[in-house]
Parts: sequence; structure tokens; C-alpha cells
Amino acid sequence: MAASKRKDWSELLGSGSKTGTSETDASAGPAEPPVTVLMHTIVGNPDNPRPEEDYSDDDPEFRELKASMKEIGQLQPLAVVSRAVFEQAKPEAVAQASAKTRKLLQGAEWVVVTGNRRLAAARQLGWTRIDIRVQDQLGDEDGRIDEAVMIENIHRKNLAPIKEAEYLAGMVKRHGSQEKVAERIGKSQMFVSQRLALLNLAPDLREEVDAGTLKIKEARQVARTSDHTEQRARVAKVKAQAAQSRPATRREAASVQNPVLKPASEQGPAAEGALVQNPVLDSDLPPEEDGARDGAPAGLPGPRSDGPADAEVAHGDSGRPVRQLPYDDPVYVAMHLHAKMELPAFVEGARAWLGILRTEHPEEYAALVRELSELEPQSA
Repeated sequence: MAASKRKDWSELLGSGSKTGTSETDASAGPAEPPVTVLMHTIVGNPDNPRPEEDYSDDDPEFRELKASMKEIGQLQPLAVVSRAVFEQAKPEAVAQASAKTRKLLQGAEWVVVTGNRRLAAARQLGWTRIDIRVQDQLGDEDGRIDEAVMIENIHRKNLAPIKEAEYLAGMVKRHGSQEKVAERIGKSQMFVSQRLALLNLAPDLREEVDAGTLKIKEARQVARTSDHTEQRARVAKVKAQAAQSRPATRREAASVQNPVLKPASEQGPAAEGALVQNPVLDSDLPPEEDGARDGAPAGLPGPRSDGPADAEVAHGDSGRPVRQLPYDDPVYVAMHLHAKMELPAFVEGARAWLGILRTEHPEEYAALVRELSELEPQSA
């Protein structure tokens, strides 16, 4: 699993050290205990890639974090550097920060590297003190602060793809190869390569990617050409094709019946030709009576077609209609398979599905893994 390849924080951050002390090797002994500081002496990372709107009760994950911190307190100290170290390591971030942020920075002693969500939650809870672990060694090498932030955020949602790509580019420059970066962040080399391709996009197309109006998969394909005019033309073509396909998709969706509806015979003649009856509740037809369509093996539902409704219902040798699954409704299909298959077979099918997704659609697979990992309980 990708998670097994993630670098332990001690490898990246070291054991931690207090100001004025030498850095201790992580293998030499336990890390220094965290230091408790007043809230007004610490400020969030001005170059934090996560948007400010993440830190509100509109985000259920942030709301859950606040509730956890309110109930059981702070479980993990914030990783910070001194303000002087941050200003020396990240002068461009300081220069580009808003006037309000620069003012806060000038009055702070510490700058958060990882733990901005916890800092925001603590402020909203009205805390006056918080635990930190000083990691000034991150300022010793160019890019290490960015790398720490990147590793913390890359397995979470809402990280702007272009910002992610820019951080990855910096890591590649520092470590020398995409393979080494992939190993450090627990991702595949293909993921790193695909993200870096986004940096070939025209500035306005980058904005569309971050806004979500241009999908990452489509953006990667567009970025294969370096000509920005050609890129825009390709994007326009993709959007035009998508606009043309939407009405047909809505018509298809309208033909799918509620899986809990009564059988067609109880709904009158109009329902007899309905595309989907209730395959979850109805018993399966015997395999020898299932019609095969387009060379499909007997017993498998045929694919949906774009023809009239009466042409979409295949018939077996017995003349009975073959029930067909709504392939544009994945949740329904999954529920149907779960109801019809033995658990071991269902689990094996899920493995096969994930294997195909990982091989053929690595970007979507990575997003799914990230989403599933976020559902697991995590420390604050």
C-alpha cells in the first residue's frame, strides 16, 4: 500500500530541538518534549497550501477535529520553526503575504510548519496556550519546509492541484528524480509525473484546474502540447463535446426506475416495457434462460444501448425479457451485486475492480485511496 512507503515524520523532521540547542539524531534517543507556548506568540504558515475556508465549521472534518480537541485536548504538538528561520528560508512567502499576515508574523515568535488546522481549531476554541515542537533544522536546507508541508497535505483533500504540482517540482529539484520524490510522499512515480505535467498549462487553464472547471485527467492530456493556443483550443473542444453529451445522459437517467418500485404487472401496461424492473428483489432467471447479447456470456446483463426503449430489452430463447442493469448508476449496480453475490466473491470482485482502477486510471485510484484514508480515525 502507498501508506507503507510514507516517510516517518522523524525521518523528515528529526527529533526536534529547542532554540539554542543542537539537533539530536532521531536514533540517538527520544524526541525532546513539546514546549507549551502562549497562542499570541505563534502564527500559521503564510505559505500554507490549504485555503482559509478549510478552517470553518462548514468543513465536517474540521468540525470533527474541533470537537475532538475540545473533548480530549491536543494529542500532537505543532511542528514549528522560529520566525527568524522562516523569514530566512521563505523570504518570497513573507513578501507575498497580505499586510495582515505580515503584521501577525512580525509579532510572532514561532511559525507553524505542520499543524495549521490544529492551530486554527485551538484559536476558535478560545485556547490561550498550545504545545509545539521546534524544528528549526528544517530551515537548514532549501525546500525542506515546503517538503514537510507537502507531505502533510498531499494525502488530504482540497489541496489545489497546481500548488501541489509546484511543490512536487521543488522536491524533484531537491532530490534529483521523480522516483525519489514518489518514495518520500508515498505515491507512484506516475502520480508525480502527471501532476508535474499540469505546470505546462497556460496560466488561465491552471486557474480552471484549481477551480475544478477543468478536470485533472483532461488537463493532463491537454498539457501534452506546449502551445498555449492549442491547449485552449483543445479545452474548448472537450467542453463542447461534454455539453453535447449531457442531454443524452439525462434522458438515459430518466429511464432508470426506482429499484424498490412494485413489479411492472402491478403498475399497469405502461410499466411493462420499463428498462429496469427490480433486479435486487426479483429472483435471478436461470442461466440457461438468460439471453446473451453482443456475444456476452449467458447470465450476464447486457449493456445499455442508445436506441428506443423497446429495443433496449433483450429476450432469451424463452421469449422472456432479460433484466438489464443501469450501468450509469454505479451505486445501484454495487448494491445489486452485493445482494446477489456471496461475500467472498463480492470481495474478490472488489479487488479486481480496484486493480483495474489502479492500472488503467491511476489518478482516480489515488484520489479514492486518499478519500478512503480520510474516513479512518486520525489523531488531531
